[in-house]
Amino acid sequence: MPKVLHIGPCETPGGMANVMRILAEHPPEGWEAELLSSHVVGSHWGKWRAYRQARAALAAMLKDETRRPDIVHLHTAADWSWWRKRRFAQMAHKAGVPNIVHIHSGQFDTWLGTPESKRSRAMKSFRKANQTHVVVLGEGWKQRLEPYLGIVHAINNPVDADIQSSAVERDALHLLLLGRDDAVKGHQFAITVCEKVRQKYPELKVTMTGISSSTHDWVSARGWVGELEKIHLLQTASLLLVPSAFEGQPLVILEALTCGLQVLASDRVISPEGIFSAPYQDVEAWVSSVCGFFESSEIQTADKIQTDVFKIELVSQQWGTFYSNCLDS
Repeated sequence: MPKVLHIGPCETPGGMANVMRILAEHPPEGWEAELLSSHVVGSHWGKWRAYRQARAALAAMLKDETRRPDIVHLHTAADWSWWRKRRFAQMAHKAGVPNIVHIHSGQFDTWLGTPESKRSRAMKSFRKANQTHVVVLGEGWKQRLEPYLGIVHAINNPVDADIQSSAVERDALHLLLLGRDDAVKGHQFAITVCEKVRQKYPELKVTMTGISSSTHDWVSARGWVGELEKIHLLQTASLLLVPSAFEGQPLVILEALTCGLQVLASDRVISPEGIFSAPYQDVEAWVSSVCGFFESSEIQTADKIQTDVFKIELVSQQWGTFYSNCLDS
């Protein structure tokens, strides 16, 4: 049975790790999968050591016929994440093993600069020299990145099979923001928006992950929540806010839609058709959108948005076809 080896930050909390875990737990039919962590949370020295250990582990696997993968599947963001991952691709190619670079970053194009920049040219040369196959997160990213990288393949992120809609009645005035405590996620912006929305809807409550405390008694700051609590929030909140400066294809949006929860996202986020969008950092536009959502005479859910394309069963089949094509090319 052929084996795919996923290399990336599979032990670091975040969307990329969740995608790696889901793909590894649900490999394509006729395949087996293994995870190799290349990153840890902590000091620069700790991160460098984790990277070196992963390189050594891959080198040992490539030399051992009983452990040798048939495909090396690299999961990367931009900048230093890519500079580290490129070495794994070179090692795989030198050993005669096909390599896939799976781009999760929401700013890979920004990092490259322009289609004719030095980085873009270097990336194209690297692909050619190492016969690297590139996969991006959906058709929107395919259109955006092909001018920089050449031909790429689009495969959506998968949603865990345990995440689904529920018959539980949703809260009437409950906004949700799920994300790590990082400025790009827009926690403070969201609080500013909610302060203004509360002038019209004083009973509004807000739940946020990432932050562990808040000066507002109407904000429930939950820090990092487990999967069961996250699913419960997605099944009971009124609207998910995603005011991010950039995203790849955030699992939280796909999970929300799968649970029937409508989404209001920044116009900088490439999102599935059917969700609400508002200009990045435009407080008044966001306030208007949230109030308009609550003022609607009908309960606005995401039930009518096409979510089958994110089911792990379909995504796994697509990866199986892609892996087979990589082996044959």
